[in-house]
Amino acid sequence: MLTVNTLETAIQALKRGGLVMLYDGDDREAEIDFVVRADAVTPQLVRWLRKNAGGLLCFATTKEIGESLGLTFLSDVYRRLGFSTKAPYGDEPAFMGYVNHVKTKTGVRDTDKALTIRELARVVELALKNPETAYHEFRRSFYMPGHVPVLGARAGTRWGHTELSILLAQAAGVPPAVVIIEALGDHLEAMPFEEAEKLAASLGVPIVTSKDVKTLA
Repeated sequence: MLTVNTLETAIQALKRGGLVMLYDGDDREAEIDFVVRADAVTPQLVRWLRKNAGGLLCFATTKEIGESLGLTFLSDVYRRLGFSTKAPYGDEPAFMGYVNHVKTKTGVRDTDKALTIRELARVVELALKNPETAYHEFRRSFYMPGHVPVLGARAGTRWGHTELSILLAQAAGVPPAVVIIEALGDHLEAMPFEEAEKLAASLGVPIVTSKDVKTLA
């Protein structure tokens, strides 16, 4: 029997620091991402996601917070240099930078990534209260380039995992600071949706689709 795939179940799971699985749709990447609030991330969870998801571990917040920290979309930078910036599914990527916390060793280790992610979550919470203080704290506490991509959600103009996960966070009443990572498993391509459903059921993790989450917008 499959996990009950209700939107409210996913919202409550995210709120309490649990995992959610999120499918962005056949007409986009056709990929499943694991989503979790960033302040709940531990080195053990990073290791589990590395082994069981296997995609690119990213930190997502809003475009506005990213810009308040002094970041800009990398697609804007590369476009000015004359490079193509459109992905095959039509959107420009959400990357705003790659960072490591200053107290990390190499940045790539599970302990390092967990530290960087938790500290990013702390800066986001600070930015919600005092953007100027958060800007200076961000510059003091992180260096670039690093090993944790920072993504900026463009709600209403883009419907990727970045935006959908931030919508879930907002519905859960938690800060817009989440981690997302693609579920690839043992596949050379994306994990099939049917297999992801079985995995969700075995883990007791709610799975929702972009169609479900868009109702929150």
